[in-house]
Amino acid sequence: MLRNWAVAALSVLLVAVPLTGRAQSDSPVRLVDFPTAYGLPRGMYSLGMRIVPAGGVIAGLGVGVTDYLLVGISYGAGNVVGSGEPEWDDRVEFDVKLKFAEEATAIPTMAIGYDSRGYGRQLEDGEYEKTSPGFYITAAKTMPFSEYYTFHAGLSRTLDQDRAKPDVIVGASARFSQEFTAIVEYEWGLERDSEEPEGSSGYLNLGLRWVFAEQIEIDLYFRNLVGPSGSPELNSRAIGFVFYDSF
Repeated sequence: MLRNWAVAALSVLLVAVPLTGRAQSDSPVRLVDFPTAYGLPRGMYSLGMRIVPAGGVIAGLGVGVTDYLLVGISYGAGNVVGSGEPEWDDRVEFDVKLKFAEEATAIPTMAIGYDSRGYGRQLEDGEYEKTSPGFYITAAKTMPFSEYYTFHAGLSRTLDQDRAKPDVIVGASARFSQEFTAIVEYEWGLERDSEEPEGSSGYLNLGLRWVFAEQIEIDLYFRNLVGPSGSPELNSRAIGFVFYDSF
């Protein structure tokens, strides 16, 4: 019952919140699954919802506590869209990000953080098929040939004890109009062990971000495009909605 009330309350906020902020497509706080080095300005918050395979929904809230500190929470469930009972997550996930370097001529924007949100079906031990980033350090650098292209790189270590090995992530975002940004993200998947499908490779995720209105963002994701048969959410699609406002 408590979970139902929590989801209902968050849904009302997503619909009713007054929109007076700006969408953050120029400095996205995450690529597809992995966090970037960017945060939200002080006093700005985001309310988001991602619709994932098997009728799943992930809802989240992010708050810019300062210009350098971002905190957020998220909660999800499978089979929300469809018939039968929803499969509620066992816990609320959270993330925190601290930006410690601003971009300069030879220095990228850099941040460290922790993100407990995984993706795919939740396993019996409470973890997810696709492990969370866990602790990470990430960097973003505007390309010298154009201010509309940004390169991203990161190193993470999940707290899933069965697969606790560092992972490497690289990506890029390219804004080709005032409204649209293309995203590519590749995770090497080094955290996987022998339990994963034989010949496992990393995750290749693509995304298209549309600033539908000044404070409304719609995201379309194509995820795990190169994984072997049996890997989580293979060749899957997801759609996200993000609303921005300020206190």
